[in-house]
Amino acid sequence: MSETSTNHDIIKYIYNELEESKQKQLNIQTLIDPQTKNILDCYESIKKELDSLFLNPSDSVINKIKEYSLAFNLIKKNKV
Repeated sequence: MSETSTNHDIIKYIYNELEESKQKQLNIQTLIDPQTKNILDCYESIKKELDSLFLNPSDSVINKIKEYSLAFNLIKKNKV
């Protein structure tokens, strides 16, 4: 990987947070530098795996959180 791109830039690129000029530069770099392309592909694969691990809580868990929040706010308001 050349010095024009860092691991931090690649992570920002994957999450669509990289500035447009650096994004274009990284796109060009992946075309001319196989090592950068390989690193980018590996990071994208890791992100995809991590994204698949996140689970959504059940409705009952969400409702319990909401109930707790409401009860906490009522207790807090009554203390004032």
